[in-house]
Amino acid sequence: MARGVGLDAGAFEVKVVELDGSFRKPRLTKVSIDRVAAATAAMSDDQRAAFEAEAALQALKDQKVSRQGLNLGFPGREVVLRNLRIPFTGDDAIRKVIKFEAENAIHSHNVDDMVVDFMTYEQTDGESSVLVAAVPKKALAPLLNALEGHGIEPERVDLDAMALFRAAEWAGCFGEDAAEAAAIASESGEQADAVAPVGTAVEGTKARIVLDVGARATRVLAVIAGRLVDVRALRLGVDSIAEDVAARAGVGLDVARDAVEEGLRTGEAFAVLGAGSALAAPAADAESSEGEDVAEDQVVVVSDQTIGADVIAAARDAFLARLRRELMRFLAGLPRVAAVERLYVTGGGAAVPGVVDCLADVFGCSTQPLDILSRVSHGLDADEATRIGPRIAIAFGLALTMLGGRGGFNFRQEDLAYKRGFDRIKFPLAVACVLAAFLPFLYGLRQLNELRDLGKRYGELYQVAEGGQARRGASAVRATFWGYVGLLMNDGQPNSVLRPLGPKNFEDLTRQLVDMETFRRLPAIRSALEKHLQDQQEQTGVFEDLRLPSGVYVLSYFADVVQRIEKQLGSFLIAELDLNMQPRQPSLQVKIALRGADFRNRVAMLQDAIRATFEDPNSPFQAFGLAGGEDVFREGDGATVTMKIDLKEEFETEVQR
Repeated sequence: MARGVGLDAGAFEVKVVELDGSFRKPRLTKVSIDRVAAATAAMSDDQRAAFEAEAALQALKDQKVSRQGLNLGFPGREVVLRNLRIPFTGDDAIRKVIKFEAENAIHSHNVDDMVVDFMTYEQTDGESSVLVAAVPKKALAPLLNALEGHGIEPERVDLDAMALFRAAEWAGCFGEDAAEAAAIASESGEQADAVAPVGTAVEGTKARIVLDVGARATRVLAVIAGRLVDVRALRLGVDSIAEDVAARAGVGLDVARDAVEEGLRTGEAFAVLGAGSALAAPAADAESSEGEDVAEDQVVVVSDQTIGADVIAAARDAFLARLRRELMRFLAGLPRVAAVERLYVTGGGAAVPGVVDCLADVFGCSTQPLDILSRVSHGLDADEATRIGPRIAIAFGLALTMLGGRGGFNFRQEDLAYKRGFDRIKFPLAVACVLAAFLPFLYGLRQLNELRDLGKRYGELYQVAEGGQARRGASAVRATFWGYVGLLMNDGQPNSVLRPLGPKNFEDLTRQLVDMETFRRLPAIRSALEKHLQDQQEQTGVFEDLRLPSGVYVLSYFADVVQRIEKQLGSFLIAELDLNMQPRQPSLQVKIALRGADFRNRVAMLQDAIRATFEDPNSPFQAFGLAGGEDVFREGDGATVTMKIDLKEEFETEVQR
C-alpha cells in the first residue's frame, strides 16, 4: 500500500502527517504537532535549522511515523517566483536551460547559488509558459543537513504554497470537477494544467481565495476556474503578536507566546510567575543573622510580573492592521477580478480573535474553513479534529504529493539531490565491482608469474642450438636449461648425466627434453637413468643397484634425524642449510637458531643424535667438520649455532622401488 509523509517544519510548530491508500481515497494514519523552541536573533541559520530538526525528530518519534516517502515543505517567503516564456516545448529540454533563463529574470540573487525548478502551465505554437521557483541553497542546505543529522532524509522538498493548493483542490474548494480531475491525473500519472500564469486571469472574473495564516507567514492563493493564478507568501504571521508583546513587556518570546495565547482566549492579564533572575539558594549549613552579609549563596526574593490584557490587545490590533494592508495590496494586484466568491481559511493563526472578521472585511465575503478531516478517514475524536484540522493543511498536501498528487516543485536537485540507499552505495559498489572483475586478472597474473618462476627452478628451456662440429665426447645438440634439469643436462655441471649415459644417449635425451613440457623433464631423465641401469645390469650380468650420491638423500636423512628429537629440541629454527656435493670435500653446513637459556644442552643433544648415525651404512654423515660457532642473542636467551658435518664420498641409499 502506498504511503506518504508530509513534514511542515515551521518556525513555531512542526506538523507531520502520514497518509496511506491512494490520492483519491487516502487515510490519515498518524499526525503529530510539536512546538519549536523560540529562536533568538543572534542564532545562525544552522542553529535555527537545528531547532526545527530536533522538533521534527520528536514529532516523528512521538507517533512512530515512517521516515520513508517523506516530503518536506519549504516556506514560500524564502522562494523567488517568476513567470517565463521558453521558445520551445518539452520539460526535458526546458530543464536544460531553465537556470540560464531564470538568471535573466532574477536579479536579487546569484542563480548559481540557488536551486531552480519549474512547472509548465501552457504550451502553444512551439513555446512554453512556465512558473519558475528558485530557492537559495544557503536557506535550504542547513535544514536538510540538520534533518539528515537526525536520520531524517526527505525524498522531496516542495513549496508550502503548492502543498496548500493541492490540499484545497483535493478537498473540493475549487469545485468537485477540479477535485475529480486531480484524482484522475494522479491515477494516470499525467500532469493536468493546475497553474495559470501568475498575475493573469483565466476564464471568468470571480476568484476563490485560500488563505493560510501561520506563525511566521501568511500564504494567499488566488484560483479562478480551478487554476492557480496568483500565489503570495506575506512575511507576516501571528507570531508577530508575541514578538510585539515580548518587546513591550520585556519578556522572552516563549513567555510572550503563552501570554498571547492565554490573554486572547480569556481577555485577562497574564501573570508571569518567577520573572527576574534569582540567585542560588544557600547551602544547608549556611548561617546568617541580622546584620550579617551572606555572600554568594544569598537568596534574592523575586517579584511576579503581569502582562496586561491591553498590551496583548494592542499587539493584536497592530497585527490585524498590517495584515489588512498587505491583503489589500494583494487584492489590488489581481487583474480583472470582479469579486471573490469564496474565501477558505486555515492555519493556526485563523483562531486568533479578529482574524476571520478582518479577512471577511478585506475580501468582501464570508469565510469558510478549509475542512480536510471531514473528507478523509481518520481515528481522531471530535476535540482533536477541531484542534488539529486547521493546522495540518500544508502537511496534508505534502503527503498527498507522495500518493501521486500532481504539480508542485522539487528542490532536491544538484548537490542537494536526494540519494536513495542504492544511490549512496552505487559508486563504492561500482568500484568494488571493478576491483572484483580485475581481481581474477591480478590473481591469474600472479599465478602465471609463480608458474614461470617455478618452471625456471624446475627446468625450463633457456636456449637450444644444433649443428656445427661437436668436440669429442660431447653432444651435437646443445641445450641449456634452468633449475634442476640444468644441473643434470647443462655442459660443465659436475652432476651432468652425460658421463654415465654417453654422448649418443645424452643427445637423444636432450632432443626429447627440448620437445617436452617443463614439468615432465625430470621424470624423463629419471626414466633414462633407470633404463641405462637396466642395460648395464644386462650387459655385465651384475644386477646390483647403481648407487649415486644424492644431495636430496642427504637433506632427507638430516630431516629424519631432526624429526626424531624434535620434541626434545623445543623452540628452534633451521635458518640455513649449505650442501656441498663436490668430490673429495662433500659437506653439509647447518645454521640453527634455538630459543631458551639451555640452548647449549639442546645443541649437544642434536650433535649426539647426528654422531650416532656415523656407523650406519645408510648414513651420509661421517664426522663433524672444523667450521662452527655460536652467536648468542642480545638478550642472552638463546643463540644461533653453526655446525659443519662432513659427508661420505660414497654411501648406501635406500631406494624405494
